[in-house]
Amino acid sequence: MDLLTMAIEEHGGMRTWGQVSRFRAPAAISGDLWKLKGQDGLLDEVVIEGETRDQRLTIGPFPHAGRYATWEPYRQMIKTDDGVPVAECRDPARAFTRPARRPDWNELRVAYFASQMAWNLLTMPFLFARADFVTEEIGTWREDGEVWRQLAVTYPDCIATHTRRQVFSFDNSGFLCRIDYTVDVLGGEPLVHYPADYCEFDGILVPMRHRVYARTEDGGADLSTPFLAVDVRDVLFS
Repeated sequence: MDLLTMAIEEHGGMRTWGQVSRFRAPAAISGDLWKLKGQDGLLDEVVIEGETRDQRLTIGPFPHAGRYATWEPYRQMIKTDDGVPVAECRDPARAFTRPARRPDWNELRVAYFASQMAWNLLTMPFLFARADFVTEEIGTWREDGEVWRQLAVTYPDCIATHTRRQVFSFDNSGFLCRIDYTVDVLGGEPLVHYPADYCEFDGILVPMRHRVYARTEDGGADLSTPFLAVDVRDVLFS
């Protein structure tokens, strides 16, 4: 069976995915990245709410109680709980896809990075079936005594993501096991991303645990400490 078709069916199928338009997910997003950028702890306990078709979501509380962030690739704000804007960037896709000049990030940059990552994680692999995505099975990857089939995915320019070309590895059942990518805003840092602990919500299977590590020269992962850690507590699709 075609790898993308098998993966989509294993994760719930396009028919099920087509019946939902929104998601809500309490989550924690931690890891060494935030310490390196001087913003540790901002995303320890947040709720992510967004749309499945368009890149549009909110994260709150952020950066602290009483405020939340709204995000689209071309507009981003931090608001009070009453909806009053306190910070805004009208072209974050342009501003935040360039490497930062300083090692630390401001709150808007943290929200942008976390938002585009969360949106992509909660919509894959269904997202890849869009007509403007290019996918190609490119071979296999061996890890922990298993052989995983690899799918190279090229994202369209209209989708905000870490980098345009990424490689997704699936097991023989179609479960996503590994993602290889670089991060443009971090100067092309090569990373290995492991999704795990799948749970079913409204017929859709979601990995609840994500760990991201630096990729070594031989293609392995430096497991000494997670560069990023995403723990999804629950998911509601509607």
